[in-house]
Amino acid sequence: MSKLKCKDHCGNISIPYPFGMGNKDCYFNEWFEIKCNESAYPPTAFIASIEKEVFYIDVDGRAIVRSPIISSNCSGRKGDKPINLTGSPFYISTWNSFIAVGCDIRALLMDDPLLRIGCDSRCHGQKGIDLREMLPKLQTIDSDGYILTGRDCNGTDCCNTRVPSANQKVFHPIFNQSTDGCKLAFLAIDMGRPFDQFLVPRHPYVQFLMLLDWTINSTLMRAVDNETADCYNNAGVNASEFQFNCRCRESGYEGNPYIGCAGKITAIDSHDIYS
Repeated sequence: MSKLKCKDHCGNISIPYPFGMGNKDCYFNEWFEIKCNESAYPPTAFIASIEKEVFYIDVDGRAIVRSPIISSNCSGRKGDKPINLTGSPFYISTWNSFIAVGCDIRALLMDDPLLRIGCDSRCHGQKGIDLREMLPKLQTIDSDGYILTGRDCNGTDCCNTRVPSANQKVFHPIFNQSTDGCKLAFLAIDMGRPFDQFLVPRHPYVQFLMLLDWTINSTLMRAVDNETADCYNNAGVNASEFQFNCRCRESGYEGNPYIGCAGKITAIDSHDIYS
């Protein structure tokens, strides 16, 4: 699903156009450039423009990346940088949950005068949490390949809430500073609800995974063959440039709409031919 004469994999990770590696002709523009570290084992792929390690990309507008963990007052732990995707074709998917870990804390995902979203975590008779024991248990992959996150985070030791809006661009959580102790917050995929068409590979060495949505601009949309694919304005995205997705038409076509859909091969019963 990559362009002709372009590498289509980084290790086991498929890289479909408009993403690509190497030559500039292999990706649509700098937002979609993939850097592949082939000296790592297994090889690791990064979306260069947003500096995120990526584990899965599909042509339906989804990418799975490593989630940053934002921390406060955690001795010996260097927190990751917050996310700011403003101006990019990437958005934080509503299939993520916001997880906060700590004792007697309030963590806010959004602190807007019109929309304040977060959760509270309490610890009963404890002064702190053993993060080395707790964190690996917060995200699991079930036997069918679905990622489940924070299912037991009901307000004791940790809490969770859903990402509310498809046009979320920034993740910079706010903690109340009235209590001591380590505080953590991160976004992570939680796909316990039915999502049959989207199973993900297992990556046990990754601490947390999050889902990003991606879109294209009108320049790439106009290059799509409208006889075999349909493009639509992603109504949930408020963007001045990147706001479109395309798909091969369900009636007889499949593949990558950004480089050309192919007709499906349909089996014909020989009885129908000679009858």
